Amino acid sequence: MKHSILFALLIIFSSGLFAQKENTGSGLKSMLQDVLRAAAEDYISLRGEQISGETGTIQYLSTIQAPGSQENKVIGYIGPKKTDWVWESRMNSFEDINEMQKHYKKIYNEISKGSVKGNAKTYEAVSEYENPTEEKRIWNNQFKVVSTRLMIDLVAEEQYHEWIIWLRVYNLENLGGAASY
Repeated sequence: MKHSILFALLIIFSSGLFAQKENTGSGLKSMLQDVLRAAAEDYISLRGEQISGETGTIQYLSTIQAPGSQENKVIGYIGPKKTDWVWESRMNSFEDINEMQKHYKKIYNEISKGSVKGNAKTYEAVSEYENPTEEKRIWNNQFKVVSTRLMIDLVAEEQYHEWIIWLRVYNLENLGGAASY
């Protein structure tokens, strides 16, 4: 009996290790800090189960989820000399542009609020906020991580009459490599 209970607890505990863990606590700010720390090691600590992806990529489910997101991945873009890594979250999708704009602004504000740690900035907006409109298919606002080559991209993209909000973290050094951001 005692062994059966221990075995059951072991199975429950170990299955939780392989599932995506949803970040709680201070939400998006805390989750972004975890992703930024993992970027230095090409997101090795965030790589979960390997999944199929586009040709020329290696994709893993991320072991950390952005709060309220639909899907989170670590993607490696295979280049001739090295693989460029990106952490990506599909935050949400909307048919109504007004709903998307509200959600996009909310995420932008959460990222902006998380950009100050004590008196030192952790990351800062690259340019003034731009609200997505139907005039362009892709909108983005970027944050540069201070004292690093890391970027945080908040993207709104229209695909087949649906607006998708993406959150991505990547290294600026990768822009000349295989990845296309």
